[in-house]
Amino acid sequence: MQQQLSHILESGSKLSVELLLFAGLISLILLISFLKKNEKARNVIWLVSLIVTVVSFFALTQTFVSDALLFNGLIQNSSFSHFGKSLVLISTAIILLHIKVMKYDLEGEYYVLILGIAFSLSFLLMSSHLLSMFVAMEAVSLSSYMLVAFRQKAHNLEAGIKYLIFGATSTALMLYGASFLYGITGSLSFAGIQQGLTSGTSDGNMVQIALLMTLAGPLFKLSAAPFHIWAPDVYEATPTPLISYLAIAPKIGGLYIAFRLLETVPYDHTIILSIIILLSILIGNFSALTQKNAKRMMGYSGIAQSGFLLVGLLGLEITGLRASGFYMAVYIFMTSGAFLLLDMVEKQTKSFQFSDMSGLSQKFVFFGIIGLIFMVGLTGLPPTAGFTAKFLVFTNVWEQYSGGGHKILLWVLLFGLINTAISIYYYFKIPYFMFLKTPPENKSENSLNMTQLSLLTILAFAVLALFFAPQWVQNQLF
Repeated sequence: MQQQLSHILESGSKLSVELLLFAGLISLILLISFLKKNEKARNVIWLVSLIVTVVSFFALTQTFVSDALLFNGLIQNSSFSHFGKSLVLISTAIILLHIKVMKYDLEGEYYVLILGIAFSLSFLLMSSHLLSMFVAMEAVSLSSYMLVAFRQKAHNLEAGIKYLIFGATSTALMLYGASFLYGITGSLSFAGIQQGLTSGTSDGNMVQIALLMTLAGPLFKLSAAPFHIWAPDVYEATPTPLISYLAIAPKIGGLYIAFRLLETVPYDHTIILSIIILLSILIGNFSALTQKNAKRMMGYSGIAQSGFLLVGLLGLEITGLRASGFYMAVYIFMTSGAFLLLDMVEKQTKSFQFSDMSGLSQKFVFFGIIGLIFMVGLTGLPPTAGFTAKFLVFTNVWEQYSGGGHKILLWVLLFGLINTAISIYYYFKIPYFMFLKTPPENKSENSLNMTQLSLLTILAFAVLALFFAPQWVQNQLF
């Protein structure tokens, strides 16, 4: 008993970031409980949220990374999870700044949910056990559902219910698959499952089916096919900074868990993963082509981007994994910048329709140029880091194919390149309407807020800078 208690205390002492986030959550709950519900109190709650996020990030940079198992093997703080946590905290800070510069007057509970997602993702990124994976993933999901439905308006509740239904379905499939893995190997830990499958004589087809079902959870977080149906409605209904966060942060956890599950099951996953990638890119790109609402378009493009993120996991090579990690880092700046751009456009036009953006950049030229940078980055063209990210994942696929890999890898490569070209059509709709279309006679005469434009410029600078200096991220990779 004494030894077990000592192990728990020792494990807890290595969770400085998680303890800071937990202390922040308790502080926010106390502030919401005792402060009056007014604008000043909400500003205090926002400031506390930002301070907790920034302090947690700096604490993370000072944390020594060890691969030791904590809490009897439930979690493991590896260099991979360390990098993922840094991305979660960066995305959290950006979204908090987005909320402030766009002058959203959100209730304090929103900030509890945002920090709750960051806190849960931190544990999800350290999961080394099916039980801890399930608990952390559900904590992320519950906070996400409430974040979508909290406004209690009809379209928010409808989107929240769809999100909940598809989330519950993916969770049920994940648990059913996990139960098969447990039944086959007699273990819930990733290491135990891997050992059991390596030393046993399991039916390969049954194991692959169990793995595919277990992958339902992380694929839902990634909004990858076939667990993507919720994305467009949720993107359209949810306030822009909140959906910007949900479009980024859960993907980090989903990518990590997908890798860990694929790594745990010692079989060739190339066919299964390639089909998921091809479906995600196909459905996301071709659905985005017909959209007239920019937020809904971003929902479909997020499905396609999930496919590109998964490309780096093909073969489970360290170069591919690093390529996906770099892609995820760049995706944070591109996507958060694109949503901030759309929010600023909506402030001018009162709409997210492409047609209502007509001529906006003819008045605000610099604003239009910044917006063009994000669209070029999301497409994957130079001179943006989006090009570098896609180049790295495609290079990984080509190296595996040329080294004697499956023929389907060539299809993934060619299909990815073709769909990158196709995505030009819908991503460039925004700059096309803003620069080339004739502005309406009753166009807005509002001026741009310089604080908003400054944050947008910083995000655009990051997208450009990481093209010329990718080592800023690559040197931090696991």
